[in-house]
Amino acid sequence: MRLRITSLLFAAMLLPLGAGAEPLSRAQAVTRALEANPDVKKAEENLRKLRGLVTEVRADALPDVKILGQWTRFRDPSLLNSPSFDNFPPEFIEQLRPVPANIWDGYATLKQTLFNFKVGRALKAARLANEAGQEEIRRVRQAVALLAVQAYNEYLLGRERVRVAEDAVAQKEKQLETTRNRRASGVATDLDVLRFEVDRENARAQLLAQEGAADLARGRLNAVLVRPIGSPIEPTDRLDYVPVDVSPEAAVAAAWARRPEVRQVDLEEKIREHAVGIAKADMRPSLEFNGNFGWSTRKTTNFFEHDFQRWSAGFVLTIPVFDGLRTAGKVAQAQADKNKVGQDRIALENQIRLDARDAVDRLNVARKVLEAAELNLRQAQKALEMIQANYKYGAATLLDVIDAQAAQTIADSNRIQALFAHANARATLRFVMADDPLDPPAGAPPAAPAASPTPQETGTRP
Repeated sequence: MRLRITSLLFAAMLLPLGAGAEPLSRAQAVTRALEANPDVKKAEENLRKLRGLVTEVRADALPDVKILGQWTRFRDPSLLNSPSFDNFPPEFIEQLRPVPANIWDGYATLKQTLFNFKVGRALKAARLANEAGQEEIRRVRQAVALLAVQAYNEYLLGRERVRVAEDAVAQKEKQLETTRNRRASGVATDLDVLRFEVDRENARAQLLAQEGAADLARGRLNAVLVRPIGSPIEPTDRLDYVPVDVSPEAAVAAAWARRPEVRQVDLEEKIREHAVGIAKADMRPSLEFNGNFGWSTRKTTNFFEHDFQRWSAGFVLTIPVFDGLRTAGKVAQAQADKNKVGQDRIALENQIRLDARDAVDRLNVARKVLEAAELNLRQAQKALEMIQANYKYGAATLLDVIDAQAAQTIADSNRIQALFAHANARATLRFVMADDPLDPPAGAPPAAPAASPTPQETGTRP
């Protein structure tokens, strides 16, 4: 009964790997990650915020119109406090006693900035910030796509390792059966059978460990896709070798031409330049128009009567003279922020060179390791076949068989690991070059670097 329960639990653990699993390709994984990833959503909301900032800044250049209504009840004894009040005739003084009264006001105001040095620069800076927000969305989407590709490849690696472990167990089972037959024929001992049984159980333990690692990789992929961690997935793509030949110089040129981070630094420099101008504008002249029109009356029945109209119009010219060096302090801060962006550009140039070199090196190393692993696997398979044949006729020992099986398993694992490393290196290189981390469709021409100057051509130095 206990064996039956254990078998059912083991089958339930393996069920998510295949039964009822949803087919999923790399492209579908990337699409779903981009649709649901919180970082992409946050970048989109930040872009909406920046668009709202543009609208807010634009308002400073448009008329500000308000309609106001006011009711006031008051008693004003100011006439009684006049220094010459006591000289009035007594009968006149009696008539001047203050009494409470109501005042009803209804009017519209208009305020319009006609000229200053701040609004135009602020509007340009806000528009540049909106462009930077769009580049941030592009950067986040590329990063999420790379993360989805890497998580998908990791799950493929886990499944391939499970396959290798299953093949190893099958080999152990077959060799154990052969040894038992040889013992029955009197050419093998019980110790030989026992050693193969131990070797088989060790292989089964490795299989369980690889299945657990594959489940964990599937959970990571589901997390990237923002799905329940235990959701079953059936990958439709494989870890295939796709030849790529890119020089570090070409990778740097493509990255510098297309990376959203480069565009963001360019925009940030322009924004900070406008910020310096905005800070300086506080000590420059400005001109405004102010006007209002409405009615003021003690009785509501007199509203809209010509005699009770109240209006005013005027221009306000402001010429700052001295503000205690407050503006000078603001300008110094804005200039420092602008200088920091220049240092950010230098750091970005160095990082792009480093990323491009690292991606190309990883790709080349993975290719060479894969070539060696495939050759080693072919040799290990051939050696195992020869040793197994010799073992049947007593020309090879038990340890020879076990060593040959272990060598084949290691060679197969190394080949799978090399394929995984090459696939991730391809995706990373495409990400560094600001391309889609997904491999292009078969037969599609590679993307050519845009005609944009490299850091060396712009005159900047690392």
